Amino acid sequence: MFYRQYRPNAVLISASRIISKENTSEQMFTETKKKKKKERKKPPTKQHIELEYRPTNPMHLIQLVLAYLLLLPFSLCASPNAVKLTELAKESENFIIDIHNSDLSILDGPRDYYTVLIFTSTDPSHGCSQCSNVYEFISLVSKSWFQDYLDSHLLTFINIDLNDPKNGKIFGMVGLQTVPHIWLIAPNLSAEYGNPNKIFEDAHLQFKVPQVSRDEQALEFGKFLTDHLQRSILIREQNPLFKFVKTFIITFSVIVIIRKKGPSKLTGTKKKTIVSLLAIAVVLLFTCGYQYTIQNAVPFIAKDDKGGLVVISGGQHYQFGIETFLVAANYASLAAAVLSLTYIGSYNVNEKSLIKNAYIKSLLVLINAVVLYLLYSSLTSIVLRKDHGYPYHFTKLF
Repeated sequence: MFYRQYRPNAVLISASRIISKENTSEQMFTETKKKKKKERKKPPTKQHIELEYRPTNPMHLIQLVLAYLLLLPFSLCASPNAVKLTELAKESENFIIDIHNSDLSILDGPRDYYTVLIFTSTDPSHGCSQCSNVYEFISLVSKSWFQDYLDSHLLTFINIDLNDPKNGKIFGMVGLQTVPHIWLIAPNLSAEYGNPNKIFEDAHLQFKVPQVSRDEQALEFGKFLTDHLQRSILIREQNPLFKFVKTFIITFSVIVIIRKKGPSKLTGTKKKTIVSLLAIAVVLLFTCGYQYTIQNAVPFIAKDDKGGLVVISGGQHYQFGIETFLVAANYASLAAAVLSLTYIGSYNVNEKSLIKNAYIKSLLVLINAVVLYLLYSSLTSIVLRKDHGYPYHFTKLF
């Protein structure tokens, strides 16, 4: 319905101009000015307003609806294949779809969604200890993604596991000789039906698994997806209260079992001695970076790209969990060697002593000194792995 407002005064002004052709232009201007002042003083009343009704054309409404539909982003309309993959993900464990018999028919045709391909192997004979860890942190990310973007149909997770021997055909097709591998493949609306294996011909991005803790790996993978999908992913970690309760119960149970069922030498030890040993152990652990490993949830040990163990990390600002215990044991051994050297050096050799010969005493002192040298060299070798310019080292052992 449209409305139009008529102003009779404006009509009068136009009429006055037509009637007063014989008047001078100055008189016309004066009359017009007076009439405008009167209009400002008089508020509009119902008599001054006339309404005109125009019926609405149904075609205008239809055109408006069609225009609105055409302006909707095409990306909001997910394809049936994308919706089907989301439904399969809901039925799958951790929202990750497993492939069997090298059958990739679910990826056939045009793809308006991103695809994460996980090449892995849970077969124990393949000896891939990292594969289970990869599946864990990807599961953490996939559950977080579908919790936030369940109806977006924008991303699907596909797991190709060599535990199914028939999946080896895919590995041979792609040319992969090692596991794990994580690929991110972008949408391809021009892909044709009939050959789903052509997805491997599309360009892909590979996520390199960092040698950090599982939680940090999940954060890095989430950031990797966020950068390319432009969707922020909130990683849901384990409930900290549940983690604390579980740790407390396990620790308390171990202490009770040792006190009740442990050997007599251990259960009969004085509390003062136990407290002293625990205090020394705690001081050593916290001095060697135990708190850092807990706060940053670093892995206890890692492997390099060739599958070899990495015990000592490079760089001064990072360390693995095993380094805490290695350095603590090195410090404890150094302290024991110093005390032993002091004790042997001041040992009184006589007929009743255990060491009845001065030559044996000298030999023990020499052996102790060599052990002390090697322990210090071991400690400084660890430092050299992290700081190549460290000047106060002896022999570099590794």
